[in-house]
Amino acid sequence: MTKESRPNPYAGQIKPHYLVDQVITAIQDAIDKGVFKVGDRLPSEARLGADFGVGRSTIREALRVLSHLNRVETRTGSGSYVVDNSRFEPAPSEMSLDEVEAIYDFRYTIEAPAAEQAALRHTSRQMKTIRRLLAETKRQVDLLDMDGVAAADTDLHIAILEAAGSSVAVEVYQAQRHRWEQALKSLITLTGPIVKTSSAHAIQILHDELIDAIERRDGKAAVRLVHRDRDEVGIRVAMARRNATAGTRRRATAPR
Repeated sequence: MTKESRPNPYAGQIKPHYLVDQVITAIQDAIDKGVFKVGDRLPSEARLGADFGVGRSTIREALRVLSHLNRVETRTGSGSYVVDNSRFEPAPSEMSLDEVEAIYDFRYTIEAPAAEQAALRHTSRQMKTIRRLLAETKRQVDLLDMDGVAAADTDLHIAILEAAGSSVAVEVYQAQRHRWEQALKSLITLTGPIVKTSSAHAIQILHDELIDAIERRDGKAAVRLVHRDRDEVGIRVAMARRNATAGTRRRATAPR
């Protein structure tokens, strides 16, 4: 399904001023319904923008999140392709969306300034520790070990706080690590997926860029990347909340 002349598969769904999460949901629906199959190239950014009535920046953000969700893979100079979304199904979430959102909102108030300070202050030994923990988190992703991912990810963030010299924040994270780990697992459960794929690790793409920025001592870039991570979590939570509301409505109107 690569021709730009195809009919608009979103006709009837399109609303003025589509938000990024609505674009993501519509594209996912098209994939789920077989409009686009594994291996198909999606229409160009320009065509998708015309379909939805939005600018290319909105389409790029939607495709970036879809890549992190392992629904598509963007290949430089070629376009975005639908990938196999075989997924590991984690245990039921122990936290509500509201609880997950509250924890991440709190974390980002700490982690944005800490990322900047880590970029300015880290030692070579601390950087080696951060790199080792990033590799361990990716290894746990490959193993599809949810508990291992959550533990390694928490250790990684604590190491960044240590590099920033944020001793009080380190104490808070260590004392609350069970909640941090559960929030990550619940975020994946509620907004998913965690998958094993040949494309970049869904959970760690932003961590790669963040840690590169810290290592090259680019504090402004590090802060920007934390904010981008926060925005993506917000998009995923909004999508999950919309899907939950739609599911409740369907159950309420279903014949008994």
